[in-house]
Amino acid sequence: MDKPSLKYAVIGGLGLSFFVFMVLSLAVTHEFKDLKDSFLKSYYKTYPVNATWIGVHEYDGSLTDYSRKALDSRASYLKNISEQIESLDFSRLNQNDHIDYEILLDAIRSEQFELLELKEATWNPLVYMGELGFAFESLIGFEFASASERANTFLSRLNETPNFLFQAEALLDSCPQIHLNTAIRQCDGVMQMLDSGIDLFLEDIESDLAVKIKSASKIALASLTQFKAFLENKLKEPHKDFRLGSDLYEHKLSHILRENLSAKTVLEKAEEFLKITQDDMADLAFPLYTEWFGEEPKIDSHGDKQKMVRRVLDRISEDHVGREEVMEDALGTISELTQFIQDKNLLTLDPNKPLEVRPMPEFQRGVSVANLQAPGPLESNLQTYYNVSPVPEDWDNERVESFLREYNHISVTILSIHEALPGHYVQLYYANRHPSLIRAVFSSGVMIECWAHYTEAMMIEEGLGGGDPRYDLVQKKWRLRGIANAIIDQKIHAGNMTREEAMNLMVAETFQEEAEASAKWVRAQLTSAQLSTYFVGSMLIEELRKDYQQKHGDDFSLKTFHETLLSQGSIPVRYLRQILLD
Repeated sequence: MDKPSLKYAVIGGLGLSFFVFMVLSLAVTHEFKDLKDSFLKSYYKTYPVNATWIGVHEYDGSLTDYSRKALDSRASYLKNISEQIESLDFSRLNQNDHIDYEILLDAIRSEQFELLELKEATWNPLVYMGELGFAFESLIGFEFASASERANTFLSRLNETPNFLFQAEALLDSCPQIHLNTAIRQCDGVMQMLDSGIDLFLEDIESDLAVKIKSASKIALASLTQFKAFLENKLKEPHKDFRLGSDLYEHKLSHILRENLSAKTVLEKAEEFLKITQDDMADLAFPLYTEWFGEEPKIDSHGDKQKMVRRVLDRISEDHVGREEVMEDALGTISELTQFIQDKNLLTLDPNKPLEVRPMPEFQRGVSVANLQAPGPLESNLQTYYNVSPVPEDWDNERVESFLREYNHISVTILSIHEALPGHYVQLYYANRHPSLIRAVFSSGVMIECWAHYTEAMMIEEGLGGGDPRYDLVQKKWRLRGIANAIIDQKIHAGNMTREEAMNLMVAETFQEEAEASAKWVRAQLTSAQLSTYFVGSMLIEELRKDYQQKHGDDFSLKTFHETLLSQGSIPVRYLRQILLD
């Protein structure tokens, strides 16, 4: 064969190889898309209330089937589809699909862990109260369809409620006492919603349908009354320990974080950052102490430094509102934060995404002081709620004062940064723009919390507060809170940390007020692993920004970093590192 012929043969061979590679890659891509679509359809049908939030309204009249037959069937389905997905040659997928592939497998494995190992539906009654409360509120409070359409699906869910609660009673075995008490209170909140909270909604409904809804509500209320009595009787039985135990906690933490970090590493890092942040706060507090109290503080020991910082924070905490003004204080921060973000050109805000500050619905209360309730990824222009829990009416004056000191004016500003601007509220509407439904439905809690936690410090660093060191000091107190969250989360559920030990860490070491620390002790018992996402996320995103800034040098743009990061959806930070740094 002459040289030209050999040359063309080689080129032809390479071309054929490339063609075969592309055909095989396209085949894998299409097969993966079919498996994704199949899994999502199954997920929506299995978890209809989640589907309503996402924006899939085919199952709005349904509640989750918690029968043992349905749970066994789901476990079998997860095993089969995971085997199909794992059999794909994922090396032929592009970067975006490869990330979705790993996120989907993680989601399936997490659900298998929940069904087969954690089995939370057998011991946590909050599973049912949370679902039922949102099942109703999502149809009453979000105007994604006409009032008549939503009323019909609301009626269907009311009709399913007795069987839903019957299944809950059949599944629930021994429960932790704290979960029972909280579920009883949340049950009262759901009952109040059905008793008087639907009247305004029914005003726009035709009379025949309204009558049917009222009748079904009475039956649902009777079932809830019976379920509440069931929970109260459970209080008289032996209780399950609320602690997960080290093995179960380690497994759950790995599914929650999805960042290839062990529990041991998280705890070691948290304890290291605790000391660093305490020292930073002492440096900030020293000149304030000297100015305000007219003397230099004693700082010979760790205890001396902690006392100095505590006294300075106590002075800052005196600037707070009255017990009836917490909501108004939070509301007042929104315009200030919006203007600051725009003036500093930190990122582009979307004026078409409405945000409303409101009292937290009763069925959600008892876990946190505030949250962000955003519409799902397939919804457009629905209301986003910044929920703020009112001061409970049964709190005495001492507990109220402790709460208000914790949420003083500067602290409420930082709370609004975290929950709203430019925290959860902004991050979630950026995430919803990404075309991948896998990323939207199976979002990373670490990414969501890391962004919110990161923005607290970033806003102060960019000049919020006009350089007033009180803002920096209070923000670092919030940072300490995130660190303490990770420590108590693990030491409670994988160890035997007592209430006294947890309160000492939160009050003496991280400067939280008694009321805040008491509420966090309750939350730490009710939840597990989620409290670690704040610290882990903030640690990872700070490392990412540092490396990104180093890579781009003089060309670094904070706005570009923020918008590039946010545009990838709510994915684990390890994937963000691949995208932003490779």
